Amino acid sequence: MVYDRELKGPAQLEKGGRFAEKLTKEQAENLRQMLTASLPPPPAGKRRAARSE
Repeated sequence: MVYDRELKGPAQLEKGGRFAEKLTKEQAENLRQMLTASLPPPPAGKRRAARSE
């Protein structure tokens, strides 16, 4: 599962679409990378360490 901190549950791939749950580890990692890459860069001095689980 790919967790969404704002939804406090599985990430939703698109509004009204399916949730990112019941995925293989590889599917979840690929989705996490895709979602992370689509985020705007954080403001200067606000970088977060990447978590890998």
